[in-house]
Amino acid sequence: MLSLNDISFSYPSSIEPVLSNISVDFYDGWTGVIGDNGAGKSTLLKLCTGILEASAGNITGGGGVYIPQRTDTPLEGEASSLSAEDFICSSDGVAKRLISRLKIQDDWLSRWDTLSHGERKRFQLGFCLWGIETGSASGLLAVDEPTNHLDNDAKNLIAATLAEFRGVGLIVSHDRALLDKLCFQCLFLRAGHAVLRPGGVSAGLAEEEREALSAKRQRENLKAEKNRLAVELDRRQRSVAASKSRVSKKHVDPKDHDTKGKINLARLSGKDRGAADSYKQMQSRVGRLDDALSASEKTGERKTGVQLFGERYQGDVLCKDPLILPDDRIALSGPNGSGKTTLIKKIVKGLRESTADIPFLYIPQEITEDEGRQIVASLKMLNDKALGETLSRFSRLGSDPTAILQTLSPSPGELRKLMLAMGVIDARETKEPVLIIMDEPTNHLDLRSILLLEDMLKNCRSALLLVSHDEVFLHNLCTKEWRL
Repeated sequence: MLSLNDISFSYPSSIEPVLSNISVDFYDGWTGVIGDNGAGKSTLLKLCTGILEASAGNITGGGGVYIPQRTDTPLEGEASSLSAEDFICSSDGVAKRLISRLKIQDDWLSRWDTLSHGERKRFQLGFCLWGIETGSASGLLAVDEPTNHLDNDAKNLIAATLAEFRGVGLIVSHDRALLDKLCFQCLFLRAGHAVLRPGGVSAGLAEEEREALSAKRQRENLKAEKNRLAVELDRRQRSVAASKSRVSKKHVDPKDHDTKGKINLARLSGKDRGAADSYKQMQSRVGRLDDALSASEKTGERKTGVQLFGERYQGDVLCKDPLILPDDRIALSGPNGSGKTTLIKKIVKGLRESTADIPFLYIPQEITEDEGRQIVASLKMLNDKALGETLSRFSRLGSDPTAILQTLSPSPGELRKLMLAMGVIDARETKEPVLIIMDEPTNHLDLRSILLLEDMLKNCRSALLLVSHDEVFLHNLCTKEWRL
């Protein structure tokens, strides 16, 4: 069992904690970790596997293997005391089974830089599982977005391999089918806090939606009650004013002893004091209601949805080889290793070298940590107006704009949203793009953000060239297919 007891964590650059007072137990089997980009999912996995140390609280049964989103290295030296070369060359049954199941080839290590990201991910998973199953690594396995970059065949291989794992497993993924198949419970992270719900992600999301609807109704009831009390408060305020007028001698003739006597008697008996007390009580009730409403609205959903910029190209052809027309919305598909990213890079290189001066937006499949830091640095150099507009778009893409300013190394999902919000196009250009090229745009994005991205691209005026293994995403956006 892995047990988290009142865990909190803050990065040095953070004003607010990433995770606050989280207590949860994890048992044998898979637990899905669900939340928006920047909610602390990867941070939680790193805490559980001992890569990070909690700012407060304690973890029992921690330590293990963490497989990150990035595929820069084979994780040599991280997954176990053995090397990746040992895995490939091993003659034991565990290594042979994993290499066969995940269709790992003998020469992958020697040509790592030429592998697709999907191929790299399969190797990472096989290597780490081998370390756990042979006892050279801890039995806790934390996997961060394992099906990113994978075609459908590879996804099925990953799902089957993970299903055979015996131990405590934590998985971050936006693949709803995988989460429903593997997980017996899901931990939902939001605003630094956690809620554990039984079942797969579909059941958990349905429960979260019911809770959100209930909270919305509560806010509406609080607002209605506040409006009703405001009317009553106004009535009581007028009553108090009338009472004060009755006991005032300001406009009484000094020789009118009868009226003065009645006022003195009213003051002595406190006959009109009840109106003032009643008004104070109502003020207190309205104040408590305001506090409750404020607390409720803080937990309400962030406004989302943003209109993507973009223009239709006025010429005849955007790209000649291969041919891309101004109204094309192209889905580029094919198995891992078929050359999709290679083709995309060829097109981008041609556009950058073209004399036609075509503005375009290109978001690559992977953004390195150095590139990520440069993007954040560019954000912070914007003037106040541009910064405000960018952060507003970033927020409406489903992420916290305050957090992105506090971090030096945002998550891959946050970087994708930030590039969209900033409108990063070819360095030579300041115009709105007439062509948007995205290589696996749904990778690293949380579930809500995928839907927001889809809505955004539906209404943009630019031509689209999208590489993705998400068939629903491509079906909803594209009218033409290139298949490799």
